[in-house]
Amino acid sequence: MLAKYQARQRHQKLMRVAHHLLGEVADRRRPESLRYHPVTADVTAQDVSAYAFGRYQLNLDLDEAQRYLDAARVSRGETAAPATA
Repeated sequence: MLAKYQARQRHQKLMRVAHHLLGEVADRRRPESLRYHPVTADVTAQDVSAYAFGRYQLNLDLDEAQRYLDAARVSRGETAAPATA
C-alpha cells in the first residue's frame, strides 16, 4: 500500500514538472507576454530530468523523462515528440 502511494506521488510530481516547464515555454512565446528573452528551443527530456532533481530530488533517466514530457504534451492537446532511434 505504501509503495503504491509513493509511486502515485512520484508520478504526480513528475507530471507537474513537465506541465510546469511546458507552461513556462508557452507563456514566454506569447506576444503579449512581458518577458524579454523568449525561449527559442522546446523543452527537452534533459530539462525535465534536471528540474525534477532540483525541485524534488527525483532521479530519472532520459527515457523516463521523455515519456513524462510526451504525456504532458498530449494532455495539453499537443503532439508528442517523434521517437528517435
